[in-house]
Amino acid sequence: MAVLSLLSGGRILTRPSVETSTDDFRIAPDVTDLKTEETDPSRFDAIIEEASALYGVNSAIVKAVIQAESRFNPLAVSPVGAKGLMQLMPVIAKEYGALDPLDAKQNVFAGVKYLSNLLDRYNGNVSMALAGYNAGPTAVKRFRGIPPYRETRGYVRKIQNLIAEGVKSARAATGTIAD
Repeated sequence: MAVLSLLSGGRILTRPSVETSTDDFRIAPDVTDLKTEETDPSRFDAIIEEASALYGVNSAIVKAVIQAESRFNPLAVSPVGAKGLMQLMPVIAKEYGALDPLDAKQNVFAGVKYLSNLLDRYNGNVSMALAGYNAGPTAVKRFRGIPPYRETRGYVRKIQNLIAEGVKSARAATGTIAD
């Protein structure tokens, strides 16, 4: 079992380096102890496909957003309060129907519905929708395009790269060739 020792300055140790009590450290789950199905991103495929079909959003975009936002951790919570697979802020989660944003299905459906609305708002422009998802529609409106924020520009690039990598790996798996 891996132990995050508070006495060791936050380093991850496989065994405590000094005598400690349970008050001195938090126990982190050993990744090897987790069941494969608990760490397999494909366990969310059915939810993603269902939400994508319902709201007309390409599932590759949804998977890339989830990978970038939470690395497929349904219990992820950011320092600013974004929650779940799609890292929904509480106001967005509530507005789009996720009463429990840590519930994977509610989170994905609300996040995909939000993405769908952003895609509609920006006439299908994926880059603008992603910028709106990251920086907020107000920032996109203010700058009349992708805001000049390093984080947002990097986020849009990262999602585009993840989508491209997904397409490449899917083509490799099926043996298809690009047009």
